[in-house]
Amino acid sequence: MGNFWKRHKLHILWGAGAIALALLAAVLGSMLLRADRMPADVAVADRPFQGVNLTPVPLKPSDSAAEGASTGGTGQSDGNGQEPQEQPEQKPQETPETPKKEESDGGEQDKEKDDAPADDDKKDDEKPRMQVVTDLTNKTIAFEELENGKFSFYAYLENPEEGAYLQVRLGNTRCSGSNGRFTVTLAQGENIFTLLVYQNGTVVRSYTKTVVYRAAMADEDNKTVGDDPPVIETNLPDDADYDTSNANFVLTVHAYNSQGTIYHNHIRVLLDGVEITQYTGSETLEYRLYLTAGAVGDVSKHTVEIWAWDDRGNSAYKKHVINYHFKEEGEVIGSVTLRLDATVLGLGILAEDSGYEVKQGQPASYVVKEFLEDNGFPASYSGSLDVGFYLQRIRCSDAFSGAAIPEELQTLLTLDGLTVRQPEGYKDSLGEFDYTQGSGWMCAVNGYYPGRGLSNVFLGDGDVVTIAFTLAYGKDIGGADAANVRGNLRTYCGTWLGDRYIPHHDFVEGKCSICGKAEEAHEHQWTEEVTREATCTDSGEKTLTCGECGETKTESIPALGHDYRSGGVVWEQEGESCTAEFTCTRCGSSGTVHASRADGTLMENGRVEATCGQDGYVSYLAVGSIGGTQVRCEGTVTLPATGEHTYNEDGVCSVCGRKKDEETTE
Repeated sequence: MGNFWKRHKLHILWGAGAIALALLAAVLGSMLLRADRMPADVAVADRPFQGVNLTPVPLKPSDSAAEGASTGGTGQSDGNGQEPQEQPEQKPQETPETPKKEESDGGEQDKEKDDAPADDDKKDDEKPRMQVVTDLTNKTIAFEELENGKFSFYAYLENPEEGAYLQVRLGNTRCSGSNGRFTVTLAQGENIFTLLVYQNGTVVRSYTKTVVYRAAMADEDNKTVGDDPPVIETNLPDDADYDTSNANFVLTVHAYNSQGTIYHNHIRVLLDGVEITQYTGSETLEYRLYLTAGAVGDVSKHTVEIWAWDDRGNSAYKKHVINYHFKEEGEVIGSVTLRLDATVLGLGILAEDSGYEVKQGQPASYVVKEFLEDNGFPASYSGSLDVGFYLQRIRCSDAFSGAAIPEELQTLLTLDGLTVRQPEGYKDSLGEFDYTQGSGWMCAVNGYYPGRGLSNVFLGDGDVVTIAFTLAYGKDIGGADAANVRGNLRTYCGTWLGDRYIPHHDFVEGKCSICGKAEEAHEHQWTEEVTREATCTDSGEKTLTCGECGETKTESIPALGHDYRSGGVVWEQEGESCTAEFTCTRCGSSGTVHASRADGTLMENGRVEATCGQDGYVSYLAVGSIGGTQVRCEGTVTLPATGEHTYNEDGVCSVCGRKKDEETTE
């Protein structure tokens, strides 16, 4: 080996040098011949955008850059433009600004940065990182803010690497720009922008921003906007303040219009001007309001404001006032009624009782456990009464031996793909997975099934709690989660609750679209239920259900109008002018009416003349209007007795019968 090196050392060194020179020449040639080959979607900028007095804003890439090319919608909106989402504890991606005050994203630009570990030892000569700079953010823009929907923004690559360029899309349409500046026409509703960073023809990063373009929102002065404004239903009264001692009051909100349910990303709730972002539920949303006051006996007033809107320019606004009467933790704040229901098994109501005390800050799980034990149904549950409570099973010797699934329900279970089997020990206990895979206990409060466990439900005075057994994930008892439907059927055409079967078939061309039952010719036997009480100023609604076929329809209940009553007039000048105070017997609103003979609003309505020995009176009718409601009341003016007798020849007054000598004696 040593001899080989000695003989060929010179040749080896010359060969290595020649290879090194060839490599160097190749590198230099490549550098001289290289030219940027960037498509004309947007020009690459190596400095901040000229003419815009904003600091460059780098963006954070999406989790999956490869999906960027297909990200985003069309920029168009169909119907309400929403879907139920199964992320109840997340803030809606986009909410409207308060109509009275235009808000921004915290008053700052989007300052997210590309994910990269901090390096305190970076060299001064390290190459700057490539990043997207833009003023495009998630926002809502009202119609009146833009001219013909024209929306402008900038977006460009800073410190671009070789072969890199930026492409901007609105929905599936590529946006064309000049020097990083873009102008597009927004569609009504959601407009989804996707910024795609390409390098050598491959998407390496993607960013998505949503701009909502909508009509001016309803507000306190204009409670509805558009031709099809949403109806907002809550568990608070419309025309009066609501008084409660429950510091953990849960507001329920259900909004809809002719296009269907309005979901959480089109609903906004404020408590005393602060947005409530945490919610549970799907079609009906629940917002837990934490009410506060100073000390025991204090009453604090809280304002709740609600907006609901769609993507077709319709919106509605509702305002409530809650008077919170402070109670200490653990103090009794009211009583509730509870019932145990197994109608789906033909067992009806197993137990019902009222007068159970509820305490401040104590979850519903406590009173449910107490009720079950008091009625001989000891319970098994997971979690604890304070955290993660889930009712698994109740037990009572021979209490469930008569279980028999109704025929109509059995048909639906089969169509739903749920196999029915009789569980072991079915006579003495009832719990989850008995009879079907979709069975278990569910709890409703005032007819509504909360979207959270009982350890996170706080009851108030007068609440009614129903602990109901289901065989079909709640679809058979009216408690199905619209955002998490399981089985073959989305809904059932009947409800089994309260020891009643309530059919509600969806007949299409003489056949139920759910169970297939043929519609039979019959005369509807309607029973009605008031679903929204009419008030003095607002109409109500009632639902009529046919007991034969289950068909339902809704009818409006006319507004009642004010029932103003007055205690009488107060005379300013007897028989000439007066005032009268009126108060509505239904809602308590009041008003004052002024009436006078001079303007014709005070009229004589009757007269009884005074006699020699008896007072007379004049009856007057005062009329007027309070807020468009006609009111009237009566007032009287006394006519004193004249004292002038008319005596006949016998000395007796022909009017009052008084004898003349009696007058002499007096």
